[in-house]
Amino acid sequence: MTAGALPHTVEVRTLAARAVSLAGVVDPAKLTRLSAAIVAAKGAVVVSADFDRDEEGRYVVAMQVSADVLVTCQRCLGTLEQTIASTTSLAVVWTDEQAGQLPPRYEPLIAEAEIELWEVVEDELLLALPSFSYHSNANCGVETGVQAPGDDGERFARENPEKDNPFSVLQALKGETDS
Repeated sequence: MTAGALPHTVEVRTLAARAVSLAGVVDPAKLTRLSAAIVAAKGAVVVSADFDRDEEGRYVVAMQVSADVLVTCQRCLGTLEQTIASTTSLAVVWTDEQAGQLPPRYEPLIAEAEIELWEVVEDELLLALPSFSYHSNANCGVETGVQAPGDDGERFARENPEKDNPFSVLQALKGETDS
């Protein structure tokens, strides 16, 4: 197993034929598409990739990626810390037609001789990002001052007491009173 900085490009079929495992880190500043989708990264991106061949002779990569990032809360526009992680099984293919014939357990990785491993890592992180990020109801808006701490709708319930049921007349006609 190789540990340390993850190589930028690799010959995936050679690594799979030799059953090589790589583990390392990538500087998130080098992943420009990820940097555009988040506020900031809190540390390095951690990657583990196991290259191998499956029972049918396919070149496969079992990959785990994770990163701690700061994203924007879509409710209060404050920052929110999240851990994004992805575990995937990729099968290396040459063409789109081969990709369409893969079993459902594999995601296709269309590759010629070498692949940009950092781009694959970046793709997996972008796919793992939630579409919308929110603080919990109790914490949303606290750091921006939009919502006071502990204001989770209790004040609204106190200010707007329950009104009479407009269907109480119908209940009385049916002979079902609340008493």
